[in-house]
Amino acid sequence: MVRWNGFRLRTRTLVFLVLICLSFAALTGLYLALMHDWKQQLASYKRQAAAEYTYHLLYAIRQQTALRSNDAEWRTAMQEAAQAFTIPIRYYGPDGETIRVDLVPQHMAQRAYTVQAPVIIDGRIDGYLTAYYDMDQGLHSPAIMQLERQLQSRSLYVLLACGLAALLLSVYAAYRWSRGIRRAGQLSEAVVTGNRNMVIPSCGTREIAGLIHTINSLLDDFERHEAWRNQLMQDLTHELRTPLTAVLSRLDAIIDGIYPLTTENMLSILADIERLYRLIEDMEKLSEAEGARFELNLKRINMPQMVKGVYEGFLFLSKEKDMRFVFDKPLTPFYLDIDPDRFAQILSNVIYNAIKYTPRGGTVILGMERENGHMLLYCRDDGVGISEEDLPRIFDRFYRADKSRSRDSGGLGVGLSIAKALVEAHRGTIWAESAPGKGSTFWIRLPEPKST
Repeated sequence: MVRWNGFRLRTRTLVFLVLICLSFAALTGLYLALMHDWKQQLASYKRQAAAEYTYHLLYAIRQQTALRSNDAEWRTAMQEAAQAFTIPIRYYGPDGETIRVDLVPQHMAQRAYTVQAPVIIDGRIDGYLTAYYDMDQGLHSPAIMQLERQLQSRSLYVLLACGLAALLLSVYAAYRWSRGIRRAGQLSEAVVTGNRNMVIPSCGTREIAGLIHTINSLLDDFERHEAWRNQLMQDLTHELRTPLTAVLSRLDAIIDGIYPLTTENMLSILADIERLYRLIEDMEKLSEAEGARFELNLKRINMPQMVKGVYEGFLFLSKEKDMRFVFDKPLTPFYLDIDPDRFAQILSNVIYNAIKYTPRGGTVILGMERENGHMLLYCRDDGVGISEEDLPRIFDRFYRADKSRSRDSGGLGVGLSIAKALVEAHRGTIWAESAPGKGSTFWIRLPEPKST
């Protein structure tokens, strides 16, 4: 529905109104064009009829004036012939300028259609007859007046027929074009009421089909997020219950005198509390990352130098696992507009995962390259790899590919989600290529700044 100041207008009604207005505009143009064409034909027919009338009048004048004996009788005969045909005339002399007879009313002389013909008597031009016709009066011909009436009635019938056709076509088109929107609206209302296990069939125009596809995609996304939410609630409930139960049971035992108040028991309680704190900290990090697009402190940074600084911070961790950790530094420096703290957080998450899931003695390679106005940064390892089933979901919040790991070793499963949120905040993309037992490669693409 379309809404204007609280008034709701159905899409079908709106489409109908638009179509009917366009149809009547087109019909008006067609009607005017037809009327113009018919008027042109009628005017041409009237001109031909006027010429024929003039020659008939000319013949009658010749007959009436052939026996004239003086000018008075000649003028009287001329008037009688003109009155018999009810046509105003002027009769000019042989020079074409001297008016000998003038039977034309003053108001008609300027706007009438004229036909002039020479009057030949005894082989010589006796004068010129000019007949004046009011083309709006039908030339006093029943045939012409009947033709005018036929054209007027035909125009009315054509207009009514086309108007009815436009009305019917507009109703059909409005119903047809709005059917997809109505169907999508009905099913969307069903979704709002809780019935989300459905797929809206595609129909209508390309735009409506695109809208339906978007709604179906949103339904799919909602189902996935609902599943993730349920899984999250189960994970959080389980992970929070375990340390809380341990803390409460130990404190109850100490209060009841079952456990002595020793340093060892207090350290156990502290470990469980720290576990709770890590869970809360991971949640805070994810929340900060998802809101980072509004808080970035962008600076023009030399990327090889910046990446090298993060790389050197993980050298000690790699040496602890006897790993080969290499940075393929590019030969030439290049600069990007980034938030250095946030980008260091991205790199740290990616590098930490690579080192963590690469066995002792393995290799992790960190590198950079330029491609079509973008920086490509990659982190490649020869670790355990990621299954084809898990690969599309490794950036999902709270998702862990290795479901057997506990939160003590694996955290809440938001590290890569944080990295993805921060990369997208920098208008970049992040993805992974991997296979079980063949290691993984994480790619980050960021746009280079526009030259100023």
